[in-house]
Amino acid sequence: MPKLKTQTDAERFTRYQAVISVLLAKDCFYKADICEALKAEKAVFIGRVIGELVQDGYLTSVGLKTKPQYSWSAKRDGFKAGRWIDQRVFTATVKRSPSMDRPRERLLRLGPSGLKISELLAILIRSGLQGESALQAGEKLAAFFGNDLEKLSLQARGELKQISRPIGETAYCQIMAALELGKRLVNQREAKSALRHKIRNTADALSYCQEHFMRLAREAKQEEFHVVLLDEKHNVIKPEQITVGLLNESLAHPREVLKPAIRESASALILVHNHTSGDPTPSQDDKIITKEIKKAAETLGLRILDHIILSKDKALSMVEEKIL
Repeated sequence: MPKLKTQTDAERFTRYQAVISVLLAKDCFYKADICEALKAEKAVFIGRVIGELVQDGYLTSVGLKTKPQYSWSAKRDGFKAGRWIDQRVFTATVKRSPSMDRPRERLLRLGPSGLKISELLAILIRSGLQGESALQAGEKLAAFFGNDLEKLSLQARGELKQISRPIGETAYCQIMAALELGKRLVNQREAKSALRHKIRNTADALSYCQEHFMRLAREAKQEEFHVVLLDEKHNVIKPEQITVGLLNESLAHPREVLKPAIRESASALILVHNHTSGDPTPSQDDKIITKEIKKAAETLGLRILDHIILSKDKALSMVEEKIL
């Protein structure tokens, strides 16, 4: 007899979420309307979700008992879909997997690539609390963020604690450390493949910087100054961080900016920094520092091809703006 596949909490959460999303888009409806909109979902499950909403007073029904019409009650304004679904999915009564199918055992048997994101998160969380296991906590996070690890990496400790009680200080630190290691691994791989990039013009410079400094534009809480080192044919050698902090002459001193260029025998550089304000317009300090670095570079036979300023959704080239 074939073994039945056990449905995970994350999968159950997603099923509930799909039905609730369709229901919220309608003021009144018949069950058949929802079944038609969700043809891949079982009618029995749709009926169960509607029944639970009626029982909790969020939906009311009128008409024939065999074919009732449903509508949202006055309680709809206070309806928190995520919390309501959470109370039905993540309970202590959900059957758990046998020991051989627990995340750590599965990782040892299959390797990390064989695990779902929820299982990897459960390993980082390590231990649960009464009524909520580490696996349930991992499934909660995976369901809540839709496996969007970038969004997860931006959350504060208190925000994750609200989603799942077992995520205390230790679990939070372990999750954030793992996500940061992942980012750094990606950065290292990108740096190793950087030689494939050739900067032929301003458009190339902007494109390269927007791609390779995406984290800097979207996530950085402080201004950071980086350089992109290029060879004599303007192939990228590597990007390198110079400073973190408010951009001024002491933090972005020409000596510190040009040191990696000399070490790597670069012929040209692109200067890169971010504006956390969201406005990439160069300040007076930005212009002064750029001129100082350009002047120092010329004495060493180095060219400053551009200075790119990044913000959350924009990028500015000083060459394009005729500032450099």
